[in-house]
Amino acid sequence: MIRLDGIARCFTVGEQTVHALAHIDLAIEAGAYVSVMGPSGSGKSTLLNILGLLDRPSAGSYTLNGVATTALAEGARARLRREAIGFVFQFYHLVPRLDAFENVALPLSLAGVAPAERRERVTAALSALGLGERAHHRPDQLSGGQRQRVAIARAIVTEPDLVLADEPTGNLDRASGREVAAILEHLNRERGIALIVVTHDPELGERAARRLTLVDGRIAADCGGDPASADRGRG
Repeated sequence: MIRLDGIARCFTVGEQTVHALAHIDLAIEAGAYVSVMGPSGSGKSTLLNILGLLDRPSAGSYTLNGVATTALAEGARARLRREAIGFVFQFYHLVPRLDAFENVALPLSLAGVAPAERRERVTAALSALGLGERAHHRPDQLSGGQRQRVAIARAIVTEPDLVLADEPTGNLDRASGREVAAILEHLNRERGIALIVVTHDPELGERAARRLTLVDGRIAADCGGDPASADRGRG
Protein backbone atom coordinates (compact mmCIF):
# COMPACT_ATOMS: atom_id res chain seq x y z
CA MET A 1 0.00 0.00 0.00
CA ILE A 2 2.72 2.47 1.05
CA ARG A 3 6.30 2.37 -0.13
CA LEU A 4 8.94 5.00 0.53
CA ASP A 5 12.33 4.66 -1.13
CA GLY A 6 15.17 6.98 -0.16
CA ILE A 7 12.85 9.72 1.07
CA ALA A 8 14.60 12.88 2.26
CA ARG A 9 13.23 16.30 3.16
CA CYS A 10 15.42 19.35 3.57
CA PHE A 11 14.50 22.89 4.57
CA THR A 12 16.57 26.04 4.31
CA VAL A 13 16.48 28.20 7.44
CA GLY A 14 18.51 31.33 6.87
CA GLU A 15 21.86 30.07 5.59
CA GLN A 16 21.47 26.67 7.23
CA THR A 17 20.07 23.50 5.64
CA VAL A 18 17.95 21.39 8.00
CA HIS A 19 17.61 17.69 7.16
CA ALA A 20 14.17 16.85 8.56
CA LEU A 21 14.17 13.37 6.98
CA ALA A 22 17.22 11.47 5.77
CA HIS A 23 16.93 8.45 3.46
CA ILE A 24 13.74 6.84 4.75
CA ASP A 25 12.94 3.42 3.29
CA LEU A 26 9.58 2.13 4.50
CA ALA A 27 6.90 -0.34 3.42
CA ILE A 28 3.47 -0.47 5.09
CA GLU A 29 0.85 -3.00 4.07
CA ALA A 30 -2.87 -2.38 3.63
CA GLY A 31 -4.81 -2.52 6.90
CA ALA A 32 -1.72 -2.01 9.08
CA TYR A 33 -1.74 -0.26 12.46
CA VAL A 34 1.47 1.72 12.90
CA SER A 35 2.55 4.28 15.47
CA VAL A 36 5.31 6.82 14.83
CA MET A 37 7.13 8.09 17.92
CA GLY A 38 10.23 10.11 18.68
CA PRO A 39 11.39 13.33 20.31
CA SER A 40 10.34 16.77 19.08
CA GLY A 41 12.21 17.63 15.90
CA SER A 42 12.75 13.99 14.95
CA GLY A 43 10.78 14.29 11.69
CA LYS A 44 7.43 12.78 12.71
CA SER A 45 5.25 15.58 11.38
CA THR A 46 7.34 15.92 8.23
CA LEU A 47 6.89 12.21 7.53
CA LEU A 48 3.14 12.48 8.14
CA ASN A 49 2.86 15.45 5.76
CA ILE A 50 4.63 13.51 3.02
CA LEU A 51 2.47 10.42 3.59
CA GLY A 52 -0.61 12.64 3.45
CA LEU A 53 0.50 14.28 0.19
CA LEU A 54 0.58 17.63 1.96
CA ASP A 55 4.29 18.04 1.23
CA ARG A 56 6.75 16.74 -1.35
CA PRO A 57 10.06 15.06 -0.52
CA SER A 58 13.32 16.69 -1.56
CA ALA A 59 14.55 13.30 -2.80
CA GLY A 60 13.27 9.75 -3.13
CA SER A 61 9.97 8.24 -4.22
CA TYR A 62 6.59 7.62 -2.55
CA THR A 63 4.15 5.07 -3.94
CA LEU A 64 0.59 4.91 -2.55
CA ASN A 65 -1.78 2.18 -3.71
CA GLY A 66 0.45 1.54 -6.69
CA VAL A 67 0.51 5.21 -7.74
CA ALA A 68 3.90 6.94 -7.95
CA THR A 69 3.00 10.20 -6.23
CA THR A 70 6.26 12.13 -6.20
CA ALA A 71 5.94 13.73 -9.63
CA LEU A 72 2.14 14.02 -9.73
CA ALA A 73 0.67 17.42 -10.56
CA GLU A 74 -1.08 19.20 -7.70
CA GLY A 75 -4.56 18.43 -9.02
CA ALA A 76 -3.84 14.70 -9.22
CA ARG A 77 -2.27 14.74 -5.75
CA ALA A 78 -5.33 16.50 -4.32
CA ARG A 79 -7.64 13.97 -5.97
CA LEU A 80 -5.66 10.99 -4.62
CA ARG A 81 -5.51 12.58 -1.17
CA ARG A 82 -9.26 13.17 -1.19
CA GLU A 83 -10.06 9.62 -2.31
CA ALA A 84 -7.53 7.57 -0.35
CA ILE A 85 -6.61 9.44 2.85
CA GLY A 86 -8.45 10.66 5.94
CA PHE A 87 -6.87 13.00 8.50
CA VAL A 88 -7.40 13.32 12.26
CA PHE A 89 -5.60 16.20 13.99
CA GLN A 90 -4.87 17.07 17.61
CA PHE A 91 -6.89 20.30 17.47
CA TYR A 92 -9.77 18.83 15.41
CA HIS A 93 -9.69 21.52 12.63
CA LEU A 94 -13.48 21.75 12.58
CA VAL A 95 -15.14 24.80 11.05
CA PRO A 96 -16.59 26.70 14.05
CA ARG A 97 -19.67 28.09 12.28
CA LEU A 98 -20.73 24.70 10.90
CA ASP A 99 -22.52 22.03 12.90
CA ALA A 100 -21.26 18.46 13.19
CA PHE A 101 -23.25 17.27 10.17
CA GLU A 102 -21.96 20.08 7.97
CA ASN A 103 -18.34 19.54 9.09
CA VAL A 104 -18.51 15.84 8.24
CA ALA A 105 -20.17 16.59 4.91
CA LEU A 106 -17.40 18.97 3.78
CA PRO A 107 -15.11 16.43 2.04
CA LEU A 108 -18.08 14.88 0.26
CA SER A 109 -19.19 18.31 -0.95
CA LEU A 110 -15.69 18.99 -2.26
CA ALA A 111 -15.74 15.61 -4.02
CA GLY A 112 -19.04 16.44 -5.73
CA VAL A 113 -21.08 13.69 -4.05
CA ALA A 114 -24.81 14.14 -4.68
CA PRO A 115 -26.83 15.63 -1.78
CA ALA A 116 -28.94 12.50 -1.14
CA GLU A 117 -25.91 10.22 -0.94
CA ARG A 118 -24.09 12.83 1.11
CA ARG A 119 -26.88 12.90 3.71
CA GLU A 120 -26.94 9.11 3.91
CA ARG A 121 -23.19 8.74 4.35
CA VAL A 122 -22.84 11.57 6.88
CA THR A 123 -25.75 10.27 8.95
CA ALA A 124 -24.24 6.77 8.96
CA ALA A 125 -20.78 8.06 9.95
CA LEU A 126 -22.13 10.15 12.83
CA SER A 127 -24.39 7.36 14.06
CA ALA A 128 -21.51 4.85 13.98
CA LEU A 129 -19.58 7.14 16.33
CA GLY A 130 -22.49 7.74 18.70
CA LEU A 131 -23.11 11.29 17.52
CA GLY A 132 -26.51 10.96 15.91
CA GLU A 133 -28.12 13.23 18.51
CA ARG A 134 -25.30 15.80 18.18
CA ALA A 135 -25.51 16.18 14.41
CA HIS A 136 -26.76 19.76 14.58
CA HIS A 137 -24.51 20.98 17.38
CA ARG A 138 -21.64 23.34 16.56
CA PRO A 139 -18.12 22.52 17.81
CA ASP A 140 -18.44 24.97 20.73
CA GLN A 141 -21.46 22.96 21.91
CA LEU A 142 -19.49 19.70 22.05
CA SER A 143 -16.95 18.26 24.47
CA GLY A 144 -13.36 17.65 23.36
CA GLY A 145 -14.00 13.94 22.93
CA GLN A 146 -17.13 14.63 20.88
CA ARG A 147 -15.25 17.09 18.66
CA GLN A 148 -12.58 14.48 17.98
CA ARG A 149 -15.28 11.93 17.12
CA VAL A 150 -16.72 14.44 14.63
CA ALA A 151 -13.22 14.79 13.17
CA ILE A 152 -12.95 10.99 12.90
CA ALA A 153 -16.36 10.83 11.20
CA ARG A 154 -15.14 13.45 8.71
CA ALA A 155 -11.97 11.40 8.10
CA ILE A 156 -13.84 8.16 7.34
CA VAL A 157 -16.92 9.45 5.51
CA THR A 158 -15.02 9.30 2.20
CA GLU A 159 -14.22 5.61 2.88
CA PRO A 160 -10.43 6.04 2.69
CA ASP A 161 -7.84 3.28 2.62
CA LEU A 162 -5.60 5.17 5.06
CA VAL A 163 -6.18 7.34 8.13
CA LEU A 164 -3.32 9.54 9.36
CA ALA A 165 -3.78 10.65 12.97
CA ASP A 166 -1.50 13.40 14.30
CA GLU A 167 -1.53 13.39 18.13
CA PRO A 168 -5.24 12.40 18.10
CA THR A 169 -5.46 12.19 21.91
CA GLY A 170 -3.06 15.04 22.72
CA ASN A 171 -5.80 17.58 23.51
CA LEU A 172 -8.00 15.20 25.51
CA ASP A 173 -8.18 13.95 29.09
CA ARG A 174 -7.02 10.38 29.67
CA ALA A 175 -10.49 8.79 29.57
CA SER A 176 -11.52 10.60 26.38
CA GLY A 177 -8.15 9.81 24.82
CA ARG A 178 -8.56 6.10 25.43
CA GLU A 179 -12.06 6.26 23.97
CA VAL A 180 -10.79 7.95 20.80
CA ALA A 181 -7.92 5.42 20.52
CA ALA A 182 -10.44 2.56 20.81
CA ILE A 183 -12.60 4.08 18.06
CA LEU A 184 -9.64 4.40 15.68
CA GLU A 185 -8.55 0.84 16.46
CA HIS A 186 -12.07 -0.45 15.81
CA LEU A 187 -12.06 1.20 12.37
CA ASN A 188 -8.68 -0.36 11.64
CA ARG A 189 -9.79 -3.80 12.79
CA GLU A 190 -13.34 -3.94 11.46
CA ARG A 191 -13.08 -1.88 8.26
CA GLY A 192 -9.50 -2.69 7.33
CA ILE A 193 -8.49 0.98 7.21
CA ALA A 194 -4.74 1.36 7.57
CA LEU A 195 -4.01 3.53 10.61
CA ILE A 196 -0.83 5.54 11.16
CA VAL A 197 -0.68 7.44 14.46
CA VAL A 198 1.95 10.04 15.29
CA THR A 199 2.17 10.46 19.06
CA HIS A 200 4.31 11.56 21.99
CA ASP A 201 2.21 9.36 24.29
CA PRO A 202 4.02 6.04 25.00
CA GLU A 203 0.77 4.38 26.09
CA LEU A 204 -0.91 5.19 22.78
CA GLY A 205 2.18 4.31 20.76
CA GLU A 206 2.52 0.90 22.38
CA ARG A 207 -1.03 -0.04 21.38
CA ALA A 208 -0.01 -0.24 17.70
CA ALA A 209 0.93 -3.56 16.11
CA ARG A 210 3.99 -1.93 14.55
CA ARG A 211 5.96 0.86 16.20
CA LEU A 212 8.43 3.16 14.45
CA THR A 213 10.79 5.45 16.33
CA LEU A 214 12.33 8.41 14.51
CA VAL A 215 15.51 10.10 15.67
CA ASP A 216 17.17 12.92 13.71
CA GLY A 217 15.09 12.21 10.63
CA ARG A 218 15.90 8.48 10.49
CA ILE A 219 14.07 5.34 11.56
CA ALA A 220 15.98 4.32 14.69
CA ALA A 221 13.69 1.41 15.61
CA ASP A 222 10.98 -0.62 13.87
CA CYS A 223 9.22 -3.05 16.20
CA GLY A 224 6.37 -5.46 15.57
CA GLY A 225 4.66 -6.22 12.28
CA ASP A 226 6.17 -8.33 9.54
CA PRO A 227 9.93 -8.77 10.12
CA ALA A 228 10.68 -8.56 6.40
CA SER A 229 8.73 -5.30 6.18
CA ALA A 230 10.56 -4.03 9.24
CA ASP A 231 13.92 -4.75 7.63
CA ARG A 232 12.89 -2.83 4.54
CA GLY A 233 11.77 0.08 6.70
CA ARG A 234 15.09 0.90 8.31
CA GLY A 235 16.68 4.02 6.83
